[in-house]
Parts: sequence; structure tokens; C-alpha cells
Amino acid sequence: MKISYQWLKDYCNHNLSVNELSEGLTNVGLVVDTSTPIGDDYCLDVEVTSNRPDCLGIMGIAREVAAIVHGKFVVPDVDYDTTDENIEGATHVTIEEKDLCSRYTARIIRGVTIAPSPEWLQRRLQVIGLRPVNNVVDITNYVLMECGQPLHAFDLDRLEEKRVVVRCASNGEALVAIDGSKCTFTSDLLVIADSKKPVAVAGIMGGKETEVAEVTKDIFLESAFFEPRNVRKSSRKLGIASDSSFRFERHVDPECVDWASRRAAKMIQEIAGGKILKGVIDSNFIKQKKKSVSLRTSKLNNLLGIHLDKSEIKKILERLCFTIISETEESLEVEVPSFRGDVYREIDLVEEVARIHGYKNIPAISNIGVKLNRENKFDRVVVKAKSILSGMGYHEVVTDSIVENTQDKYAGIWSENNSIRIINPIRQDEALLRKTIIHNLLKVKKHNQNHGIDFTHIYELSKVYLGQKNGELPEEKECLCILGEEGFLPLKGIVETILLNLNINQALESVPYRSDLFTSEKSAELKLGDQAFGYMGELRKEVVHNYDFRNTPCITELDFNMLVNLANFKNSYHKAPSFPAIVRDLAVIASEETRWADIKRCIVSLKVNYLDAIEFFDVYKGKQIEQDKKSVAFRLIFRAGDRTLRSDEVDVYQETILENLKNSLGIKLRT
Repeated sequence: MKISYQWLKDYCNHNLSVNELSEGLTNVGLVVDTSTPIGDDYCLDVEVTSNRPDCLGIMGIAREVAAIVHGKFVVPDVDYDTTDENIEGATHVTIEEKDLCSRYTARIIRGVTIAPSPEWLQRRLQVIGLRPVNNVVDITNYVLMECGQPLHAFDLDRLEEKRVVVRCASNGEALVAIDGSKCTFTSDLLVIADSKKPVAVAGIMGGKETEVAEVTKDIFLESAFFEPRNVRKSSRKLGIASDSSFRFERHVDPECVDWASRRAAKMIQEIAGGKILKGVIDSNFIKQKKKSVSLRTSKLNNLLGIHLDKSEIKKILERLCFTIISETEESLEVEVPSFRGDVYREIDLVEEVARIHGYKNIPAISNIGVKLNRENKFDRVVVKAKSILSGMGYHEVVTDSIVENTQDKYAGIWSENNSIRIINPIRQDEALLRKTIIHNLLKVKKHNQNHGIDFTHIYELSKVYLGQKNGELPEEKECLCILGEEGFLPLKGIVETILLNLNINQALESVPYRSDLFTSEKSAELKLGDQAFGYMGELRKEVVHNYDFRNTPCITELDFNMLVNLANFKNSYHKAPSFPAIVRDLAVIASEETRWADIKRCIVSLKVNYLDAIEFFDVYKGKQIEQDKKSVAFRLIFRAGDRTLRSDEVDVYQETILENLKNSLGIKLRT
């Protein structure tokens, strides 16, 4: 909201410098961003919050200044002389949509002379960034910026039958606005029309055909209250915004509607000449009762931590134009003015007193004890996991929890749970809470690909929502979903790295997993111990085709709560080996169904002396291998802590391992 420093003095005579005024307004919650010198004046750019539409006019700012300096707030006189001709015989107004236009006033001024505005009026508009047009248009803009109530002046002779109808548009009706915008209406938009056609977009902008021009002699002056949500919808739908729509969207003061009309009519009479017809058309459907709020002085003082006398509290409220209806020894009954729609609770009045009394005058001493909470285990695991993934080149994403109704098409291991449906979704085709994060990451990859990024490495740590049976509350499962482009085994390696860095000792086991989402050759259900930990796989060709991916990603979704429960942050240290290791690389022939986890478990179960590590490094299927068989290569590392092992000792251990593999799993050494 831009205001003129000199103009402000019309309503509150103060001696504050520009800097003092800026500081004073900022201290009461109206932050002044800049103050720019323009000629002998200054333009102050005031940040007005959405709950204070009363300050979208210079008079509203002046009311605050008067409260700050203990000054008098001056309201301009709006009395004027009229002719004997009555407005009822000159025009007619019909309101068809009383809910969307709950108050509409009209006045007629005959015999005006359209000319440039006086220099003082042009200068005031220019200081706040408005371009002068002509005297009548400038006056409506002046009053708008003065009190915050939008007005519009029509050329009465250009209105068909010299009448106005406030109605919803018909589909396909059109209008060229004053700024040249071409508007095509739908039936849910409110317009101002004459007897044949729309002449203005209600609350936003007038039409070019009926605008005030040099030939205009008679003025139809409109001042109204339009429903804020409809104005906002119309503005967004038509792509037109104005100073008027900005204020209507934030709720103007209904009681200011007629005052602004009288103020503009008086100024037009004084500056543009003409005669104001007797009477006013005022269609008022607002049933607004006076609003009162009780304020306990003890409550105010306890909340602010100070002691203010009741008389001081009364003075502050009265300076802000609140009215004291009645009082007792402990409380005040306060009538709230119509322009303060944001005040309706006791705490609101406490805030009003606090900001005018001065926040700097409220002590900041506190006897509240402060105790720092130690970082919990969940947060530590989150930080650790994100750090690992970030270090490996993965980027975190955050996606919506509400998903399409087709999410069950490719479900994960949590698929047996019911989907949770939203009762009042924003979009009917997105009415479910997600059971998996996978589809969200695939959409992110698609978005990146559409913007020229073919390879995406991303993850999301968030909740999935699993419906329960028997009327139980849904489960909110914390999941970690990772999408990579390097292949199945590298992605599994990332999962293993996370487990390693969290000191999780339970072995990661991969078991066959069948899904409509993954290929059967490169997919697995992951387990820690005997518990399901997650699943991972490479996307099937059909899924890749459906998303139109140019490469095939791999993806995994893990139960993050298991990571938190199993994580161990107690570091243990081992002495560096003093003696060399003996390494044996073996290749064995196993059946197609035999898993590496089975082989490793079989070896570990022997508890062979000096066996320090077992490492898988290859699997091979080819012509040299029997049908339904495969070659599995792995490494055995032997090491003693007190001496160097002999080769013949290791031979014995190796034979023991091979013999056990043969007897347990039918595995033989490849020759």
C-alpha cells in the first residue's frame, strides 16, 4: 500500500518526520518497506497484512497514526447540495444476486465537464504511482486510495435504458474492459449490466463502452459491496486484477459504501461541476449487528506481564475508534467498529492495546525454565541416512501424500493393506492416501526427463498410509524410497552401505519376489533376520514403456522404522590385523534355485576356525554349465590373530566347507 506523506496530514495533523513516521508505523505492525522522495513529498510503501483491509486506504493509516501520536482523526465533510430532480425518475437498479452483491448504491450527477484534474489532485495520485486520466476518473481513484472503498463512474447516456442490473453473466457473453482486456464470461461470474449487455466485471473493472470520456455529461456513480470469494474467483478466471479487486477480495467495510459515494459525488460537483440529483439508490441486504467483545483488565495485564490502568486501556481503545459500551471494576465491554473485522475475541483487544502501548515497553524478562532435549534416535538415523545418500550423489525430493485412484495397479509388499480414501478430495481422480512412495518417484523421474535430465538419482523419506481391518486406526509407516540408474546390484550395495554405517548386524537377505512392477530376474524381497524389510527391483519393460522412460531405473522401498530400531550408535574398535590373510577364490556349481544367502548361511553355520570373511563376487550361466545350473564364485578370507596361517591348514578348512555344501545343498566345486 503506497501512501503520500503530505496527503496523510489531511486526516491527522502530526509533526513526525518521515523516518519517525516510518518507525512508528512499523512498531504497530504496519511495516514501512521504503520511503521515496518525490518532489516536496514522500511515497511510503507500507506492508499491510491480509487481516487489515481497513489499512488499504490512507484514512486507515491515518487512524493508526492518530492513535500513535495521541492526535485527532479527521474525517472529511461529505455534505453537498442537490437539485429538485429525484434520482428515482432518472435511473433504476435491479439486484438479482443478493448473496454476491449485498449492498449497491447509485448517485446521478448531471452536467459535468470532463477535463484534466487540478494540479494538486494529479500530484497526489502520481506520488502513489497512479496515472491521471480525467477529473471524474481521478476522483474515483482518489477516493479509493483515500478510504479503501472502490467506486466506478459510468457514462449514464451509454447505459441502455439508463438502468443497471447486477446479475450473473450468460455463458458466452463478452466485454472489452477499460484496460483493453477481452473478457468472455461463464454463468458463475457476476457482472454489472444495462438492459441488454454487461458493462462491467463486478468488483474488478468497468467496460470500455461505458467509460467516462470527453463527451460525457451525466455520471452514474456506483459504490457497492461484492462478495470477496466471487471477486477472487472472477479475477483468477479472467486473468484481470485491479486495485478494486485487491480490496474487494479482502473484504471492504460495508458501512463505508455510502460514505465513499457521497465523498466522490461532492468532489465531482466541486471539481467537474454538475448537479447531484436528490436522493440515492441504496439496495442494502446486509444484516450486520454491532459486534462487542469483553476485555478483562486482569487478563490483559497477566498476558502482557505489565500493569496498565483501566483508564489507560480505555484511552488506547478509543484512539483506535473502539467504543466503550459499559464497564465494571474488572472489565470493559467494547463495541468493535465495522471496519475492524479482524477483532472478535478478547485476545484481539489485548493485541490492540499491546501494539499501541508499545512492544518495546513490555519487559522481556522470563522465569520459564529452558531445558534442551537430547536428539532422539529417530532424528539421528534420519540425519545419518540422508548424509549417506547425499554423499553418494542422491537428491532428496518431497512429494504429495494424496495420489491417484489407480495406485493399487503396481503395489508393493504392503499391498494387502486397504487404501485409505479421502472423504472430500480436491480432485476426484486423486482421492487416496499413498500406500507406497514408488509411483511418486517415478513421476519425479518423468518430470526430470521431460526437462532434459535423463538420469535421476533421488530418494524420499516419508510416510505411507496403510488401512487396517476390524476398524483399527490406519498405520503410518515411515518408509525410505530410493530410485537409482546404475542397476540392481549397485542399488543393493547402497542399502548395504546404509546398514553398515548404522552398525546393523542382522544379515540382509534377498528372497525371490514377484511383482507387476519389477522384472522377475532382477527383483527381491529384502529381509533383516526373519522380518520383511522392504523390496527392490528393476522396472519391467511394460512399466518403462508406460512412463516412456529412455532408460531403465531400479527402485527400492524400505521400512525405515526397522532401521531406527536396529541402528546402533555405540562404536566398537578392533585392533588392526598384525598377520597376513590367506584368500581362496572358489567357483561352485549350484542349482538354479539355490540362493547366495543359502550358500553363505551354510558356510557360516560350520563356524570354521579363522574364517574372517565371505565375499560373493560373481554368478555365471553359460554353455559350459549344465542346464538348470549356475556357477557361483565367492571368496573365503582366513586370518589368525596371533600367527601366520599355513596353507595346508586352510586346505583342511576349505575341504570341510566344500563337503558341507555338497551334503547340504548338492553343490560341487567347479572344475
